[in-house]
Amino acid sequence: MASATCTGDAAVGGSNGGEEGIKVAIRMRPLNTREGGSSGGARVWKALQKHNSITQTRADGKPLPERVENRHFFTFDKVFGEKSSTADVYNQSARPIVGSVMSGLNGTIFAYGQTSSGKTYTMQGAGTLADGAGAGSSDGTNIDTGGGGDGGGSGGILHMAANTIFSHIASSPDRVFLVRVSFIEIYNEEVRDLLVSGDDADGQQSVLAIREDPRRGVFVNANESIVTDMSGLIGTLFAGEKNRHMASTGMNERSSRSHTIFRITVESRSRAKSDDDGGTSAGSGTAGSTSNPDEKNDETEVDLDDGDADAGRMSLKDGKDDGAVLVSTLNLVDLAGSESVRHTGATGDRQKEGGKINQSLLTLSRVIVALGQQSSNTHINFRDSKLTRILQPSLSGNARMAVICCATPSELYLEETRSTLLFASRAKLVKTNARINEVLDDRSVIKRLQKELAEARRAAGGKGALQQ
Repeated sequence: MASATCTGDAAVGGSNGGEEGIKVAIRMRPLNTREGGSSGGARVWKALQKHNSITQTRADGKPLPERVENRHFFTFDKVFGEKSSTADVYNQSARPIVGSVMSGLNGTIFAYGQTSSGKTYTMQGAGTLADGAGAGSSDGTNIDTGGGGDGGGSGGILHMAANTIFSHIASSPDRVFLVRVSFIEIYNEEVRDLLVSGDDADGQQSVLAIREDPRRGVFVNANESIVTDMSGLIGTLFAGEKNRHMASTGMNERSSRSHTIFRITVESRSRAKSDDDGGTSAGSGTAGSTSNPDEKNDETEVDLDDGDADAGRMSLKDGKDDGAVLVSTLNLVDLAGSESVRHTGATGDRQKEGGKINQSLLTLSRVIVALGQQSSNTHINFRDSKLTRILQPSLSGNARMAVICCATPSELYLEETRSTLLFASRAKLVKTNARINEVLDDRSVIKRLQKELAEARRAAGGKGALQQ
């Protein structure tokens, strides 16, 4: 097998992302029944969408006599009020990140906030992942176009991202794609594979180790599934969701007790003549797919040899350019919410889970603060939690990132919302510099060098001029 090289250089027809800040958005949800939403409960935070700001008010809605920036008044990249739809949030904050992933840049999208603030609703939509599956389809149908705050059963960011990915594939007949997904959770500081249903002797899912090597960096050996359309991706999500740890608390009937990371890996290369002669479907442009899903595809791009570190990876066949394969990942992170025992009334296992969640989120906050200081002398200890360790490659800078902070305007949770807004303000200071990720084998490297040499000769006025 030819050796392969990973590179951060720009691909043909593309460019590096360049330095930019994390895109930070705030989504203010409506009051719920517990907060007096149906009886005029007091609101003390107001979203000023026109100015992309959040301001604290008195309980009667009037402005405070004084406003201190980053305590009573905050400004972000985007602010979404109580009547905003998930489609608004996705289109203005998350869609650009997903689009970059299709061009070879890594992307990470967080949902952050206290428990019961609307994070899972934002990521998954109303009900379960399966309920939102009809919100989009692999043929590019638009999703969640309603403007109401209740969503009406619409899909979440997960569904919309899947729809964007497969719509892009369908409109790119000149490229061949391979899409792989994995789904893990971090429960009580243990990493578990949500796509593996088999249990060990104690009836518990196997705990995964976090590993690191020079070629792959930090990684978890989680199970990966190859998907060829949106229904396959959503089906994988739904299968994993059933294995996630959920429980009822005093603040939330269905509270997430773990952080989850749904990772979508997209590989693509220019379509070779052999692809057009047979095998891959020109309609979807997805490697390994056929017009009849029951038929075996002899031209699949997947090498499943046992012991091969690149199993399930796209082969480096000659395409129309130098044969380079773009490899990018999209991390969709649904964080469990920070909790106060005073509000949740948690005891026993629920209290232990809440303590682990808070500890993990505190470590994430410290890492964000250290990254925002931009000092070469600052030590950033990603190893203090499993969450920051797994996301170290993205947090270190090689990804475009968006943080969607969900909050409630309720007077009952005044300080919890302020804490969320302070975290969002710190995240704004973090800079990233995403690079296009390519895999080149020896033959592809030679082809690229030959192409660059030919271009240099033309620029120098011909072969003779270059030799002189």
